[in-house]
Amino acid sequence: MRSVGLVGNKREFSRIWCGKGQNYLRDYVGDDRLEATVPCVVVGRLRERLSAVAAVAPAGAAREVMAVIEGIDRSVQIEMFLRR
Repeated sequence: MRSVGLVGNKREFSRIWCGKGQNYLRDYVGDDRLEATVPCVVVGRLRERLSAVAAVAPAGAAREVMAVIEGIDRSVQIEMFLRR
């Protein structure tokens, strides 16, 4: 996201994209929780914001963002299946 100019740093990602405190991503990575389940509310916020970007992005970029959203959706479906 940084390379395409959607976010400047981890703090911005945490605040704007995840709707959390500025150290959310840093703490998540620092606490070695990369295999942990991300709360549904955070996933929902991220997906919502990515969908808004896709709606106004040029066609090529919109396709790339939609591919990320589809990956999120697949991951959520798998996680829900595994919870059963």
